[in-house]
Amino acid sequence: MQLLKDTILKSLEVTSGCTEPAAIAFCASFAGKYLKEPPVSFTLSIDQRTYKNAFAAGIPGGGERRGSEWALLLGFVMACPEDRLSIFAGLDAKSLARADQLHADKLIKVELVDTEGLLIHITGRGKKDTVQARIRSGHTRVDLLKLNEDHLPLDLETDSREPIEPFADELFDPEHWPGVIDELYQDSELQQTVRQGIAYNMAAALHGKKYVHVDGGGLENLVMGAIYARMNGDPIPVMSCAGSGNKGLTCMVPVVSWARERTMGEEKEIRAVLMSILLTNLITSRFGEVSSVCGAQYAAGAGVIGGILYLKDRLDLFDGAYNNFVSAIGGGFCDGAKGSCSMRGNVAVSAAFNAINHAQAGFTVSGRDGFLGNTFHETLDHLARYNPLVARFELETIKILQDK
Repeated sequence: MQLLKDTILKSLEVTSGCTEPAAIAFCASFAGKYLKEPPVSFTLSIDQRTYKNAFAAGIPGGGERRGSEWALLLGFVMACPEDRLSIFAGLDAKSLARADQLHADKLIKVELVDTEGLLIHITGRGKKDTVQARIRSGHTRVDLLKLNEDHLPLDLETDSREPIEPFADELFDPEHWPGVIDELYQDSELQQTVRQGIAYNMAAALHGKKYVHVDGGGLENLVMGAIYARMNGDPIPVMSCAGSGNKGLTCMVPVVSWARERTMGEEKEIRAVLMSILLTNLITSRFGEVSSVCGAQYAAGAGVIGGILYLKDRLDLFDGAYNNFVSAIGGGFCDGAKGSCSMRGNVAVSAAFNAINHAQAGFTVSGRDGFLGNTFHETLDHLARYNPLVARFELETIKILQDK
């Protein structure tokens, strides 16, 4: 159980802006810290999915500066790896001006790497010295830091942590979830981190209301506005979940809002959010933190179902509700992190509540249909088999982005 607690805790991190540009900036900040002379060139070797996700995402305080190259330059000039994924929170006019100058000098060469999992490898060169920093298999997992030929110490607490371990099979069985949540809730550090995440993400939802002007004010619109604000580069901190701020918003905001509308109390809402976070992590473990499918829909949307059914004390309906849900959203692929992710989040929350309502009314899609199975675990196994196939046509998305 301690391994599970540690895994869940490590999956929660405060971010400023979209996670992928922040990770690129975090990696580049090591080059800025250790290269003690003006740069003459940078090489960014990056996996295709991270490049895709960073392409159109706004940078908090960055104005129209978007994408991998700007994230690299801004991280380099700020040179503060200790700020991790909140690095853009310290962006100021001086940093912007210095990055603008470096950008005008056209120092960056980008190399797209066809590899499974996240990879950000930045090489910064001066006239005499070269600094390399590499992140792999996690947005803050630094596994290489060198000045010329000398390895540098990784002195940030979690920089070199191992990737998240696969979850045990029994964790995919809804019968075990109430007991698991009881155990997770007893961990004071995890409980406080979730409490902090709720505060950040509900504040982001309130901020995002200015972007969504429709009648009704449904929970899906709270998520939509918050995601749009984040993708727009608004300077709002967000608690990410399983490598994504959009997942964090999607899996927390509807569950908390639903509990508060019914005055169910703080303990109940924290427990329900833990349920949603657990499911988001379980599903992410099958697709990867940066995947070919939309994590806000496939992972966090299912998390909403788990969180709401936990509040209703009806987790016995989860298998059927999940099949209803994934039947509705199955086939959605990820074409990068950008403003339209707000619509993906909207659809995820709407579909989650529709799936629950139909399951409660006695309608569940048959496990004989298409790729579905008879249980959550079985359906997820089938769904994950599509991931490498989706990745093959994902290359066309990269080409479209590069031609823009």
